[in-house]
Amino acid sequence: MKIVAVVGIRQSGKTSTVTELTAAMRRRGLRVGTCKTVFCPTFTIDKPTSNTGRHRRAGAELVCARAKGETTFLYPEQLPLSRVAAQYDGCDYLLLEGDYFAPVARLVAAHGAEDALARQNALTVAFVGRVSNREDVMLPLPKFNALTDADALIDYLEAHVQDVRDLRALDDSLPVQSGVSDDGFCQCGCHVHTRKQAEEGVEVVVHGKAVKLTAEQREMVLRWAKESCHD
Repeated sequence: MKIVAVVGIRQSGKTSTVTELTAAMRRRGLRVGTCKTVFCPTFTIDKPTSNTGRHRRAGAELVCARAKGETTFLYPEQLPLSRVAAQYDGCDYLLLEGDYFAPVARLVAAHGAEDALARQNALTVAFVGRVSNREDVMLPLPKFNALTDADALIDYLEAHVQDVRDLRALDDSLPVQSGVSDDGFCQCGCHVHTRKQAEEGVEVVVHGKAVKLTAEQREMVLRWAKESCHD
C-alpha cells in the first residue's frame, strides 16, 4: 500500500486534492482509503450528551455506534498511525489529509511560494492545490492540479512513491515543525482558534483587580503600548 500525506494551510486545496485523487483512482480500479487528521483541540467526533458519549464517560474502553448504513468505533485516545493504517489492509492507496507527522510521501497544497516552502520536507514529492495554477510561482518540485489533471498526478505518484510494507515505521513520527505543527490549532487563520481567543479574552490586572479583555481590546492595548514606547 502506498501512503501519501496531503498537507497545507486552510483553503489551499487539500480536501479537493484528496477527493479528486480518490475519484480518479477509483476510476482506475484502485482501492483507496482516506484519513483526516484534525488538529483542533476542541473537536470531538462524538457529542458528550449522546448515548455513546455517556458510554465513554462511564469508562468503556471501546464504544461502537452501529447503524443501518454505517458502523463507527470510538476509541478514547488517538491511535498510533500503524494501527490506523492496519484498518486499510487491501487498499492500494491511503491518503492522509492534514497529517504533518506521518513519515510518508508528502504532497503540499499551497497558495504561494511562502506557505509551500514552509511545509516542504525531505519526503515531499510534489506541490498541489491553488499554487498549481500560478505560473508566476517557481518551486523546486513539480506542481499538479488534481481538479484538472488527476491522472497525471496519479502517474507521478505511481512512479515516485514506494509501498509501505512495515506499518510499524509509521509510528516514528516526524519532529515538530516550528510555525507549522507546533500548536493545537490548524494554523493560518484558524476560525476556531480566533473564536476561542475572542470568547476567552485576556486578563489584565488594573489597581489590583482582574479585568478580562476581548481579543480586540488586547490588540488596542498592544498598539497603544507600542506607540508609547516611541514617544
